Amino acid sequence: MKLRLLTAALFFACTLAHAAEPKIPKALEQQVGHLVALLKDSYATGYPEATLVQTLDTGEDSQVTLAVFTLEGFGMGNNYSQYLAVFNPEENEEGVPHYSLLDVMRIGGDSWRAIDKLDAKLVSDPAGEQTLIDIPVMENTDDDAPNFPSRAAVIHLSLDGSPSLRLMEIK
Repeated sequence: MKLRLLTAALFFACTLAHAAEPKIPKALEQQVGHLVALLKDSYATGYPEATLVQTLDTGEDSQVTLAVFTLEGFGMGNNYSQYLAVFNPEENEEGVPHYSLLDVMRIGGDSWRAIDKLDAKLVSDPAGEQTLIDIPVMENTDDDAPNFPSRAAVIHLSLDGSPSLRLMEIK
């Protein structure tokens, strides 16, 4: 009897945890799918279940939406790469959402680093010319297996440039 109750409680807890995950808007899911098609080779595939999304308020009536997505199996290998795409969320006159791509860059992968949870933070730019973003990551050490980074770190990114915005990592 206790085993049945424990099993039911575990199932319920997993259901609640899964239900708490934010749903990716269909329009954003489509844009990420387009990026996957552009970035993959003939063997790699996207891993949509691992896509992470977060929207940040960058100013008065201004936002950016971040999407971390994964491609795996390049060259028929047992490998993966994570990419960060930055979008400008918009709506047309009818209120239909659209996500305009600002930039995309490789941000993680085998034997390098990984983002398991997207918890980006805006950082103040004293000059007010850039959008600065910090993202917690896990980095591989020399002793780590390729897919199991163990060192916590933060990467610092800048979204700036004119006439188009570019995403760059600040060392």
